[in-house]
This record gives sequence, C-alpha cells and structure tokens, in this order.
Amino acid sequence: MLVAMMMVDGYIRAALVAGLFLLIRDEKYDKYIYAISAASLLAFLSTGGIQLIWGKLEAYVFKSSIKETVEGLNLHFFTVMQTIREAGQIPFEMFANRISGHTITFIASIIGYVWLTFKHRVMLLALPMVGLGFLALSGGLRFTVYAVPVMALGLGYLIFKVSLFLSSSLESNKDSLKSKYIFMTLFTLAALYPNIQHVIAYKVPTVFTKQEVEVLDKLKTIADREDYVISWWDYGYPLRYYSDVKTLGDGGKHSGSVNFPISFILNAPQESAAKMARLDVEYTEKRFTINEINKELDKNDSNYIKWASSNIEQMTTDYGYQDSNDFLSALESEMKLPQKSRDIYLFLPNRMMNILPTVKLFSNIDLMTGTQWKQPFFFQSRRFQDKGETILLGKGVKLHKQKGLLQMGNKTISINKFIVTQYDGSGKLQKKIQKIDNNSQINVIFMKNYNQFLLIDDSIYDSTFIQMFVLENYDKSLFEPVILDPLAKVYKLKI
Repeated sequence: MLVAMMMVDGYIRAALVAGLFLLIRDEKYDKYIYAISAASLLAFLSTGGIQLIWGKLEAYVFKSSIKETVEGLNLHFFTVMQTIREAGQIPFEMFANRISGHTITFIASIIGYVWLTFKHRVMLLALPMVGLGFLALSGGLRFTVYAVPVMALGLGYLIFKVSLFLSSSLESNKDSLKSKYIFMTLFTLAALYPNIQHVIAYKVPTVFTKQEVEVLDKLKTIADREDYVISWWDYGYPLRYYSDVKTLGDGGKHSGSVNFPISFILNAPQESAAKMARLDVEYTEKRFTINEINKELDKNDSNYIKWASSNIEQMTTDYGYQDSNDFLSALESEMKLPQKSRDIYLFLPNRMMNILPTVKLFSNIDLMTGTQWKQPFFFQSRRFQDKGETILLGKGVKLHKQKGLLQMGNKTISINKFIVTQYDGSGKLQKKIQKIDNNSQINVIFMKNYNQFLLIDDSIYDSTFIQMFVLENYDKSLFEPVILDPLAKVYKLKI
C-alpha cells in the first residue's frame, strides 16, 4: 500500500507492487519483512506521498479559510471548504446516526469491530477506512460513508455472537438452532429500524424546479455548446446537462482561484463584471490549449509555455501589473480585451439570493495579503408582519414606513432608496422608486411577487446580480436580455 501511494510514475509503482507481492509470498523472506516495510515507508516519504495526504487533510480537516498560492505573485484565495455544508463540523449524535443509524447501534458496532479484529487480525486492514470515517467529526458528513461498511461488519459480527450465546442456553439443539436465527433476525431488524426511518424522512428537493429547468431547456436552443454560461458553481452541472454549454465552475471545479472571478462578476458593477467575464472565459480556453501543448513536454523544454497557477494572476501580469488590486481597479477604465471567441451568458436564478453573502466572500478579499474586507450589509426577510405604520422584518429589525427609517434593536438608520418591484399582467417588471436620504447607504427593496424584503447597502445594490436580476437594470452597451423569467434570468454579454 505504501509503494502504491508513492509519487512516481504509475508503471514504476505497478512493477514494484507486483515484485513486492511475489517476494512477500515466499516464506523465506519473512525475516526481512520489517526491513522491507521500513524501505517502503522511506520510499513513500521521500517521493512526496505524504504531501498529497497532508494536502487533503489541510483542505478537508484543518480547513484554513485562506489558501495562498506558492508561486508567482503569491495570491490569497478564500477556500470553498468553509462554505460547504457537508464539510462542516457535526455533533456526535449526527455522526453516530449517519454511520450506524443510532448512537446505541454505533457503540455496538465499535464493540463488534474490536471483537472481530481480535478474532480475525485481517480486519486491521480496515482501520484506515474507520479512521477516515471518524474524521467526519471535524471534516464533515462527507467522511462518514467510509466507516459505514466496516462498522456494519462489526455490528453483524456482534449480533451473530450474541445470538449464538443466547441460543446456546436453550436445552434442545433443535430449539437452539431456531432461536439463533430468531435472535439474529430481531436484532438485525432493531438495528435497521432507525436507518429505515431516516430514509423515509430524508426528502431532498431537486437542484432546480420544473420552471427553472424550462429556462435551461430554452437556453439550450439559444446558446451554442461551445458558449459559456456564468453562474455560481452550485448550478454548474445542471447548466451543462440541460443547456449543453460550458461553465467556469461546477461541483468538481470550485477552488478559491476559480471562484474569485465568478464571485467578482456577480458582485461587481456591470462594467467591471462584463470585462472580467470576457477575460476569464478567454483565459480559461487559452489555459486548456496551453495544457494540451505542455502535456508532452518537460518543464525545462524550450517549447514549454509557462502559465500562472490562476487566471487572475496571469491577467494581472499580462496587463503589466504586479498587484492584483491595481489590475481589478483598472477594469473600471478603458482596456483592451482578448478577442471574442464565443458567446457568454449570465444565468441569474432567484435561488442564488439565499447564498449571495456566501458568494460575495470569495471576491471580498485582498488577493495580495489575504485580508478579508468588511462584509457588506445584506438582510433578507420572507417572514414579516405589516403593523400599519411599521413592518416587523424579524430578528429585531423594524421598518418605519412614514419616516423612512430602519430600526435595528436600539439603533435607527435612515434609508437611501425604498423600491417596490412587481410584475404586471403581461409579465413585465414594474418598479416604484422612492428616494429618501442620499447620505444613507442602506436601501430597501420589496419584491412583491416574491413576498420578500431585501435590506442592502450600496455595494450590494450596485452589484450585477441585484441590478440585473432584481431590478432588470442592465447596461445596453454591455448586456442584452435573453430570458427574463421571474425564477431565473439570462443575459448575453455583448463585448
């Protein structure tokens, strides 16, 4: 196993594993087993095998919120592990339930596994699986699955042994045989019961609703399969499946460096967002081409093309900057963009509203230092009560209608703009905008058809997502609407 995990060519590893297997089969080499094991461990460590494992532990268990690149500009990116629900810490009860169905059966499974291992030492080989499963306590639900089969074997062994002991106390051998199977059946059903309950109650909704899928089906007839659709990585796979398009991020490609440009596009003003969209798509395609060229070349080959570890770093240096913050600021001014090779679309679903603050985290960072900037103000309310002069928005937030004030606990804040959006009979979005205090940075939007309030500061209000999805305000020189469905809106990039 150690040799198989060495960081060397696969053919070399295969040959070494086969040689070791043939060697260890011969009993005359048993006296060298410790020396062979030590040599294998040394080979594993010296070839960098431990670095790969450490990298996984660092990402999944220690979960640093900021990941620094080790080459070039040493940029810092926000790591996705901080935002994935199944990678978060879980309580012991949930940990036990996900492995064995119940805390009692989990404890029984451990007892059974220890007993089984004591009687059959080959079960020691399952310890790595158990260890991975137990990492779930700090690494999240995604790890529990590794321990499930091993703990199931342990529970099965315990049930068998206990049933055998109970049945052996009966006088008749015939009754003993019957009772053994009766005991085994009863114990097994008792162990399965909480698991069956969990399955019945575990109703997971689909990623998209029927109406959202209809939007994607329509998009498929508009976009070419080589075109890109930009949206958050959560929706990457459904976009590719239903619309047959390319995406920048998906369930398997969502590192901090990949998520930064997408987050920037969704949260920046439209001019900067449009330029970043064109840049990131063209740089992504160029990276594919360069990777294909470099695949057969050694890094020291004169034909080998050097390319930064992230698109944003490559953009920064290509445009003559040494500070990515300066490059991002330059997006607000005139700049020459790469030649257009394909069309780009923005997919803006209403469901993204729920995770907008999380999406913002990935671009709300100083790439050069890793310092996270102050999180913008975002408050969403779907459960509110209209009390006449005031509206109770929940969590101690109250809106005073006549005065145009927000009360948050003991603090009172004036409102910049109060906006009501509503679709008319023809399905067109109508907006009523009331300007109250230009000096305030807080805006209130009541999305009547969605029955929800948004309380957002100016930075969120000016973002591409809010302007183009919520308000349907789009820069006609940069974007054109393609699909304007209340649940999901699609815009085409014009540059």
